[in-house]
Order: sequence, then structure tokens, then C-alpha cells
Amino acid sequence: MTIALIDDCPQDLALLSEYICRYCNEHKIHVSIRQFIHEKDFENTLDKERCDLVFLDIFMQNSNGMLIAKRLKRINPKCQIIFSTSSKEHAVKAFQLHALDYLLKPYTYARLEDALNRFENTIQKFAHYIELKEGYLMTRILVTDIMYVDYHNHYIQVHTPSKVVRSYMFFGDFSPMLTPYRQFLWCYRNCMVNMDYIDTWEGDDFILKNGEHLPISKSKKREIIQAYANYIFDYVNGGMIL
Repeated sequence: MTIALIDDCPQDLALLSEYICRYCNEHKIHVSIRQFIHEKDFENTLDKERCDLVFLDIFMQNSNGMLIAKRLKRINPKCQIIFSTSSKEHAVKAFQLHALDYLLKPYTYARLEDALNRFENTIQKFAHYIELKEGYLMTRILVTDIMYVDYHNHYIQVHTPSKVVRSYMFFGDFSPMLTPYRQFLWCYRNCMVNMDYIDTWEGDDFILKNGEHLPISKSKKREIIQAYANYIFDYVNGGMIL
């Protein structure tokens, strides 16, 4: 899951980031947080990257957060927006844009926690996730955040863009959690790759979008490459992919 923070006040941005990190640690949620002081830097990413949640200041030096929110909703309708501002006057307009919440500065951690709880309740209505025991605690991982899963020294290793989650269990016990999702492909023994993260394949390797190489089973290479090609074909032609 990716969260973007847009605020031209460095102090407010740092406090918001601190609160979100605290919330994610307490709730065992794995996220990637991107911070933007200049709204133009964020706007330049809209056509290239997708965020699940955006915290957006309304009053910024060179732009109005409402205008950015309108553009964001056109490009990424599923993205949730939480506005933060020092003024109450835009609250009605914010909710007309279907904002998830409206934070008045300065706000407490408890107020932010309430907003993030609302976000969690919202995404759980449509998001798919798995639960694994990490150490002594259960942790949830969004299926869309999983790049690939492999196995080492009796531990399942779930690789996400932000970290690796390790859980003590057999791969055979884990794999049924992902088999309902078409985007996961067995590329070699005890390794499943999310094809949405594959950039290309070269020789005997898949090359992921972050530059990592995953080997392709030589004995099943033709079958694996064909499955990947079928998936890409369905994706390009608008096929139903969970």
C-alpha cells in the first residue's frame, strides 16, 4: 500500500509522517510513504504511479489542494483523499469531492488514528489481503503489495516494495493463500511471482520492475512463459484480473 503526503510546511509534513509510521507499527500494516513539499512534484507522478491514500494540504504556496484533488480523482478514482488544513471553510467542498476525512491543524495523534481507522474500514470492503504470523504477532499484507514469495530456512519470505515479511511455515501450507489470484505464477520451486511486478523476461530470468532477477524453472520454462504471455494478453485486452 502506498500513501502520499503533500504539504509545503516541512514541520507539518514531518509530524504527519511520524504519526502515520506510529499507526502502521501499532496496527502491523506495511506501507510505502512518499512525501512531497512541492505539489508539482506530486502532480508529475500522477500518470506514472498509483497511491491508495493521499493526505493533501489545501493551502499551498503555488496551488490549491482542491484543484489537485479533482485531477487526482479523474486519474485514479479509487484513491482515497484526506485533507489537512488550518481552516474550516473548505469542509463542504472537500466532502463534495468524496474526501474520506478533513483534518484541522493542529490535530492530535488520536484524531489521525480515527481517520486512518476509517480508511482501513473502507479498503477492507474491496481489498484482498493475507494474514501471516510474524514473530509473535499476526500481520496483514495487501495482495497487491506482494512482489514475490520465496522460501528460506523454513521461513516464508513475502517481498513487498517496502520490506520483507518472514513467517515460519511450510511453503505448501502458504501457497493456497495466493492460488485464488491469477496474477501469481510459480516461476520455480517454492517461489511465486506477482506478474504485475514483472518488467520483462530475459533468458532464464524474470526481471522485476525494481531490477531484481527471479530464475525461471528450466524444466517448465515454456509453460511458465506461456502463462505469463496469456496473463499480459488478458490484461491488455481488459480481461478480468483480481
